[in-house]
Amino acid sequence: MSENKTSFFGHAFRYFGLLFICLITLGSYYIYDIPAALQSGIETLYKVDNVKWNLLYSVYSFPNMIIVFFGGYFIDNVFGLKKGAIIFCCLVMAGQIIFSVSSNLKLFWLALVGRTIFGLGGESLSVAQSTFCATWFKGRGDINFAFAITLAFSRIGSAINFQISPKIENGEISRVPTAIWVGAIVCGISFASCIILVVLDVIRGKKDKDDPNTTTASSFMDILRSFKDIFHFPGTLWLINLSVVLFYVPLFVFVSVCADFFQSKYGISADLATSIASVPYYAAVSSPIIGFVVDRTGHNIAFTTFASALLVIAHGLFAFSDINVWAGAIFLGGSYAFMAASIWVTIPCLVPSKSLGSAYGLAFACQNAAVASFGLIINAIIAHFNTNPISDSSSSCEPTSSSIDHHSSSSNHTLSSTSHHTDSSSCVSTPKFASANAYHVAELVFFGLACLCFVVQIIIIFVDMQNRWVNIPSAKMKQRVKDLNPEDEKDPLIN
Repeated sequence: MSENKTSFFGHAFRYFGLLFICLITLGSYYIYDIPAALQSGIETLYKVDNVKWNLLYSVYSFPNMIIVFFGGYFIDNVFGLKKGAIIFCCLVMAGQIIFSVSSNLKLFWLALVGRTIFGLGGESLSVAQSTFCATWFKGRGDINFAFAITLAFSRIGSAINFQISPKIENGEISRVPTAIWVGAIVCGISFASCIILVVLDVIRGKKDKDDPNTTTASSFMDILRSFKDIFHFPGTLWLINLSVVLFYVPLFVFVSVCADFFQSKYGISADLATSIASVPYYAAVSSPIIGFVVDRTGHNIAFTTFASALLVIAHGLFAFSDINVWAGAIFLGGSYAFMAASIWVTIPCLVPSKSLGSAYGLAFACQNAAVASFGLIINAIIAHFNTNPISDSSSSCEPTSSSIDHHSSSSNHTLSSTSHHTDSSSCVSTPKFASANAYHVAELVFFGLACLCFVVQIIIIFVDMQNRWVNIPSAKMKQRVKDLNPEDEKDPLIN
């Protein structure tokens, strides 16, 4: 009976900690897309056009092509996980506060400073979250389930922003700062959660008997020596990172332009196009269920291969078929749910716990570099092949004071623009999106990347037939983690 009580307490404690692991990134996911949710209001408040507005995303993304890797590296070798999480959480909150102050002062340069500081901490905080999750559920049968919960919870934060921010603004420019300040409050909740998580992690460390001799680098030479460990990561990890890049570019970059693509190809309304574009994020809610199944079966790469096949089907439908747009969107959402529930848990099977931060940082850095670069490439392709004159907020047509209609697109960070209803006698209406041919060329790129992703998954399967590291039953995956971390064989009190 006493043993059963201890086991129950152990499970309850793990999932209580998981709640706060989820909450530490709630703020960063909520505020990331505030510029998209309030695009029209922000452009008017700061008196900027679409190109300058997009800088609010660029100053976040491009530094993370490099910084997020060092964030994970610093977690492993300089700050430590707990201190690193607090530092990154502080950067996220400080960046959003500066952004909020800029909205009151109407200083766009200050807004860019705030978003840059947010970027310095945002992706690295996600690395810390993944490391916390891998540490708390290392070697357990529910690690896929735990990772899937963190992903679903994070995407819920994004969805909440798109529901709340436009309602707070309510089409009134004077209320834009209020909506931005709400984001700062949410970041405050995440910071408080981070403090609680650090306390809980100290308790977990004592119960799990974490190695007290595990220390961070104390000198520059220590840092250089530990940095060299990265080049000894197994080839399978690099293939996993390549598959992450080839999967998330046709997902996230596509989502950033698909609302206009749907309007152009399928002739649907902007509101409906935006709703369909959000399907992948809402589909992430099903990830915990899939993660639960993966925990019972193992063979994670089989699931990631299936996810890649769904991605190929989705983009094949978008590129070569006129079938109902919902069909492709559902396949796209399903692919995201399966991939997110199975890919990230393979990393603890490939590197020891002391290098998890660096490994996750490397994966996030590759993902950010690819998404940022292909975001520019895809938009350059669309602009090059476009034959439609696109209306934007810099149009010479002047709207009447009572006729501004705000449409905030949850996914389009590049070609979306403010919609103004003007008197037909004073302006000739022009499309708000590029021509169908331009999007078709871009879609062919997405389809090609999705096919490459599927090929890489097949390669990983063949490579792992020899190594037997990641595409194996769940029991053997647990044993693989134990073999990588022999120092953890200490019969922890919390199971």
